[in-house]
Amino acid sequence: MPLFHVHVDAIVRRGDEILIMKRAMGAMTGAWYVPGGSLEENETPEDGVRREIREETELEVAGLRLFRVWDYRQDAGTPAVGITFVCDVAPDAEPRINEEHSAARWVTVQYYRERYFSDDALAALARDPIVLKLVSGVRGVLDAYIEARTAGDV
Repeated sequence: MPLFHVHVDAIVRRGDEILIMKRAMGAMTGAWYVPGGSLEENETPEDGVRREIREETELEVAGLRLFRVWDYRQDAGTPAVGITFVCDVAPDAEPRINEEHSAARWVTVQYYRERYFSDDALAALARDPIVLKLVSGVRGVLDAYIEARTAGDV
C-alpha cells in the first residue's frame, strides 16, 4: 500500500478558455474537473499528465509546465498530493472523450471557478471533510491560476 496517492492534472488551455470534463464514473460522478488521474509506477509527473490527457481526450499538448503542488486526502486513510500543470492546445483542438467522462467543454477559468467552486458549493460539502478538502484544493489551484494570469505569469 502506498504511503500517499499522487494525482496529476492539467489546466489545458485553448486561447482564453480551459477544458473541463464531466466525470461519468467513480466517486465524483457528475462533477466537472480538468483532465488528470493517478500517477503510475515508474512514471514521471510530466509523462503521467501527458498520458492522462491523451487517454481522456486524445489531445496532444504543448508548453507543459508545472503550476502547483497541493495536498488533499484520497480517503480517510490515504493522504494525497495533487500536481497541477498548465499546457496549451491548438486553437482548433477538440477533445474526443473516453468512457470516464460524459461531456467536455471549453469555458473561462472565471466561469469554472464561480460555477463549481463558489463559497455556496463548498458549504454544501461541509458534511464530508474528505471531499471538502479535495474541492477546496481544486479551488485553491483555480484561485492561484486566476491570480497568476492577471499578473501575466502564466
